Amino acid sequence: MRTPQILIFTLWLLIPAFSRAEITPSDVYAQVVQIEKEIIILKKHFAITQEKPAPPITAELKPRHVWQKSYFILAKINLFRHKHHLPVLTLNTLEPVLKLDPALVYEQTQRILTEIRILKTRLHITQFISPVEKFSGKQPIDVFNKLNWISYQWDELNGKNIDPSYVFAEVMRIYEDINSILSAKYIEDTSFPPEKQPTMQAVDSLQTAFVLMAEVQRLQRNMGIPRTDFSVFRKHEQVLKSDVFNIVGMVLAELQTIKAGMDLSHALTPPAASYQGKASADVHQLLGWAVHKIQLIKTL
Repeated sequence: MRTPQILIFTLWLLIPAFSRAEITPSDVYAQVVQIEKEIIILKKHFAITQEKPAPPITAELKPRHVWQKSYFILAKINLFRHKHHLPVLTLNTLEPVLKLDPALVYEQTQRILTEIRILKTRLHITQFISPVEKFSGKQPIDVFNKLNWISYQWDELNGKNIDPSYVFAEVMRIYEDINSILSAKYIEDTSFPPEKQPTMQAVDSLQTAFVLMAEVQRLQRNMGIPRTDFSVFRKHEQVLKSDVFNIVGMVLAELQTIKAGMDLSHALTPPAASYQGKASADVHQLLGWAVHKIQLIKTL
């Protein structure tokens, strides 16, 4: 009589081990391929034949950068919902961590897949995708590049590229993150916005975003936090608003490591607010103000 009881007890002990099975970038990649299949169905439904190119990049990106890219895809899904007169959802934000578990990116893929399936139901699309495939040897950059392609296809589905108002909204999240750090360090905010220059374009915003990134990495160096080389995102010509959007996302991801290193786990980055009528000059000005703010932090 004791043998079955011992077996049951042993299985009960094993359940937590199975539930904590490691999720790898290859597992995440497999789910992103499922999203890709869904995007193809959506584009076919709307008779969209053009494919916005997304040249792959090569960089040592981390899961936190991939998570940020998935967040931006959810933001574009909200734009799609708005376009089709559906309620816009509040996007999830994440507790700051020094090293993000790939399982959290996996969770994001499930949110995206769920949102797409809801949209398909709303649009009376009955076509299903094929079962999940198995992949091996994938790295975070592979997941990022696939998500980047998906992000570009959402632009086609939305019928528009990211405009400055959306970039401005994400820079405001950076602004609030820096405010949280200033407050935690009891640093008086004596910063001021630079003068707005109406002639500023995306190329100017990108340059200022890299100045901001340099300041973030200065603080990371001060705290002994490993830094990532983002030079692959740097461009000097044919700069698009999506290029600025990308590096703004990377700044947001890097700021989370600083907040985590300061034990500011409660200081979640707020969701993006809605802005209208912003131009590249507004984005450039706000990025400049963020630079002024973060330069007040001499050491951490």
